[in-house]
Amino acid sequence: MTRLTRLYIKNFAIIEELEIEFKPGFTVITGETGAGKSIIINALNLTLGEQADISMIRSGSKSALIECDIKLDDNSRVQEFFDDNEIGSDHHISIKRKLYQSGHSRAWINGQSVNIGDLKAPGNYLIDLHGQHHHQALLKEDNHLPYLDSYGNYTKLLNQVQQSWQKLDNLVEKKKLLEEKHKTLQDKKDLWQFQYDEIKKVGPERGEYEKLKKEKNLLENSEKIYKLSSGLVGQLYESESSFYNNLDEAIDKLDELNQIQDDFDEYLEQLSDVKFLLQDISSSLSDFADDIDVDPNRLDNISERLYNLERLMKKYGVDLDEVLDYRDKIKEELNRDEGIKFEIEKVEKRIEKARQEYSQKALELSEKREEYAQTFENELEKVLDRLGIKGARFKVEIKQIESENGLALIDDKNYNADEKGIDRIRFLISTNPGEPLMPLTNIVSGGEVSRIMLAIKSILAEKDRVPILIFDEIDTGISGKIGRIVGEEVKKLSRSHQILCITHLGQIAGLGDDHLAVRKITKNNRNRTNIYRLDDQEKVNEIATLIGGKEITESAKAQAKELLNQ
Repeated sequence: MTRLTRLYIKNFAIIEELEIEFKPGFTVITGETGAGKSIIINALNLTLGEQADISMIRSGSKSALIECDIKLDDNSRVQEFFDDNEIGSDHHISIKRKLYQSGHSRAWINGQSVNIGDLKAPGNYLIDLHGQHHHQALLKEDNHLPYLDSYGNYTKLLNQVQQSWQKLDNLVEKKKLLEEKHKTLQDKKDLWQFQYDEIKKVGPERGEYEKLKKEKNLLENSEKIYKLSSGLVGQLYESESSFYNNLDEAIDKLDELNQIQDDFDEYLEQLSDVKFLLQDISSSLSDFADDIDVDPNRLDNISERLYNLERLMKKYGVDLDEVLDYRDKIKEELNRDEGIKFEIEKVEKRIEKARQEYSQKALELSEKREEYAQTFENELEKVLDRLGIKGARFKVEIKQIESENGLALIDDKNYNADEKGIDRIRFLISTNPGEPLMPLTNIVSGGEVSRIMLAIKSILAEKDRVPILIFDEIDTGISGKIGRIVGEEVKKLSRSHQILCITHLGQIAGLGDDHLAVRKITKNNRNRTNIYRLDDQEKVNEIATLIGGKEITESAKAQAKELLNQ
């Protein structure tokens, strides 16, 4: 049988150094309040991945160290953890955790460094701790479903529901992301459409800006241009002293000279060409001046047009060509079919199919829970009767919650759903005949809560694959005869589990296969905790102390012996 064999604690709370060897079966742990019993359990919890508190490091120490050794049988779940993390086991697991004053901690499994979170997996498979706060957890309705599912023989169906839910949930999430992408794209398209319409409204053309700038320059300088052109025409051609008229005189004189000496024919020809050139220049200048439209409205229109073009260039490009390139680009984007709507439609069809599969499996699971709930109720009532809650009635209430947005669809109705199915479960009880069933939260007695918890653990014992059970003060709120009955129920559990039980009741302590006593001693003005394994006579004295207090009487000893001999 898998069992805890050793626990070593150093510099933790009031424990300076402590090593405990554990035996199989039912181990009882006793000691005065404040001696350090719960500190030992807290230290063990740290090796199981619980959150560390550096205030628990012993005063004056730089670090605290906790180690535990567990002998393993063929526990496939733990072996799977070893295989996944490439850790050698050889039917043994050694967990070590070290806390530092800096606030960080380190962990090792079989000598191999691991993350703190990695401690939880083997811990969950191997050790189940039940303390007073766990009894209180029983009062929280969210915790009721796992108890029923641990009892029911439908693990395969639970896994199928979980897998179906993951598939459905992933598809719903995929659809959500596609819709967000579609909305983002639509927002972009709305912006692109606005920009395209803005550019289209202005209607720019390539080369238009430079052409208009040139025309505007002409119109703004029309008067100056007219004066310069007119002056040049007069100077070149029209005035009496123009170049043209002076050139005529020069040609006549050169012609006379050429008649005397015919060496100037080529020059006469060139001067004639210049004469025609002056005529052409004068004609062009006249036409240029006459063609200038000095209409002020035209200049205003050009200025307004240039302003609109420059506004587009400021927003969409450094020049008009870039604006037009951007217009063409967003036009292409607007016309492109991204196919997202089609993808959404495909996912919606897959969601509908996955929803049907999940709903079918969830309904099967709900029916299985209803079936097992009845036997769970009957068995629990029998155990409660043995534990002294006579005539108790227990009910597993199973409900499904309709919701417009629920993902489970059954008989055309939507129900809230998750990876655990569609059921919302809570435990109801009546601890006295004739009283109505009430939620467990209405139970005031701590003794009743602890016995209900023990009853649940009792009927789960054969189904529960966690081999090591720790009960921290299972006897809360009970005494006497009921305490003995509770102890007998715990003893029965020890047939299939290793049990560690912290108790203040002699009736429970007398049933232990092994008995450890925790003592707080003072040395050099500092408290520290020690633990001792008791022999037969020491067991008598310890149980007598639990019965009668610090002063051990013969009567208390006799009762202790009787409890041990029963």
